[in-house]
Amino acid sequence: MHTKPPKIVPILIISTLIGLYFILSKPQKTITTEKNTYPPLSKIKIDESKSSLNNDPKEDRTIHKKESSPKILEKFLLDIPFYSQAPLSRWDHFHEEMCEEASVLNAGLYLEGKKLTQGQFETELKKMQKIEKEEIGEWESTTIAQTKRLVDIYFEGKIKSRVIDNPTLEEIESEIAAGNPVIVPLAGRDIGNPNFTPPGPVYHMLVIKGYDTQNFITNDVGTRKGDSYAYKKEVIMKNMHDWNAKDIHLGARKVLVLYQ
Repeated sequence: MHTKPPKIVPILIISTLIGLYFILSKPQKTITTEKNTYPPLSKIKIDESKSSLNNDPKEDRTIHKKESSPKILEKFLLDIPFYSQAPLSRWDHFHEEMCEEASVLNAGLYLEGKKLTQGQFETELKKMQKIEKEEIGEWESTTIAQTKRLVDIYFEGKIKSRVIDNPTLEEIESEIAAGNPVIVPLAGRDIGNPNFTPPGPVYHMLVIKGYDTQNFITNDVGTRKGDSYAYKKEVIMKNMHDWNAKDIHLGARKVLVLYQ
């Protein structure tokens, strides 16, 4: 006699299988959340301009090249009228010491767009000497710094000035091309101007108003023939010396730029 198995056994088996199915197919929230907390590194966008790793020297050179100054013209000339330091041709002690003042006046009158008679120029030289005696304490041989002080007082801020230490050729030419006269101090006996009364001035100033490929074009106030007088660039650069009472050759290399 065969006994039928109880019906509860198949039901239990079926229930167990169904339970296992739901357990295995249920999403694993903890694992999924952990994987999706941060995006993949390959998709992170980095601001390279702020990164300390952005130090490619080639990139730096490219940037500097873009910011370089434009090419200077091969020649340029400012139309500065000429007045010598002895406008009435009296070469006495007073006028022999007026190269600084006359250079300032040549440059400043150009920037102001003014012209004077020779007699008026003489009057202005005397006014400048008075300022130097009262405000600077020296008028015979003034340094670039003292000459700058004269510019500031005499022109009352209408004309400005700045000193360039150890100027290069390119700096001087750039100032001229920008319309700014350049006053340069020199060892006067070394620049070789044949129009000077021998042996020539120990210390001298003149105005550079132009240049070409070989020369600086000047208003050399130390001679009546100084209108647009050309000096070789190397002569000016080699003999550039600010006033030094012990030895002019010890004087620093400086120029004074006048501008508006």
